[in-house]
Amino acid sequence: MVRIGLVLSGGAFKGLAHVGVLKVLEENNIRVDAIAGCSMGAIIGAFYAAGRTPKEIEEFVVKQNFRSVLNFSLKSFSKLGIQDLSKMRRLIEGFTGVRRFNELRIPLYINATNITKEKEVVFSKGELFRAIRASISIPGIFAPLRIGGDYYVDGGVLNNIPVSILPKNIKKYIISDAISYDKLDASKGISIRDIVEKSILLMMYRITESKLRGIPRKDYVLIQPRLSREYTLPRESKFRQIIKQGEIAAQKKILEIKRKIR
Repeated sequence: MVRIGLVLSGGAFKGLAHVGVLKVLEENNIRVDAIAGCSMGAIIGAFYAAGRTPKEIEEFVVKQNFRSVLNFSLKSFSKLGIQDLSKMRRLIEGFTGVRRFNELRIPLYINATNITKEKEVVFSKGELFRAIRASISIPGIFAPLRIGGDYYVDGGVLNNIPVSILPKNIKKYIISDAISYDKLDASKGISIRDIVEKSILLMMYRITESKLRGIPRKDYVLIQPRLSREYTLPRESKFRQIIKQGEIAAQKKILEIKRKIR
């Protein structure tokens, strides 16, 4: 039996497209043996690994007011960013019914970046929300998580599609990459936001390219939903559209997935 790993990238709200990918996998009776998640991919991966169905996950996320979940009140901020994620923790633990990795139904691996020691760190045991909290800590938005004397930030800083953190017995990979690496369109003029955003995306694209070069092409399928810039910070009304884009992208790759996992 070929062991299959599911890899869910970071991507902020665009990462909700992973839910659509999960829906297509479920519809085609494709089961995975382990999940690797980064940032938003860690959250969606935790939901699925806890035994929640893709439809349940979809209904849960579309009902959330994430501005409320993130608590933008002054007392929630520190000088390093949003500090208080207690409401998010209650929501995640309430929805999954899980607090520790060993309670999950599917093995889950979550990456984060130890910014103090300048290296990737993998969480696969212990307290689940602590791992999620580390992995989603986007620099400049969330305050880094401090563990001991070290600070942890978003896993996507070093590895946004964390194929490499899965166990060695995983032989085939289904990779859902929610980042859109569109070219910079300078024909209409550009802003400072365009430059900063494109610079970050270019760095992530090159890292992703490097990671994929280390895997034989026959061993993975890459799913890349088409997600425009409007989905970077969308209103909740757009969440189903993002999920639908994940479905569309996965449907286009389903025959390749079936062929490669045989």
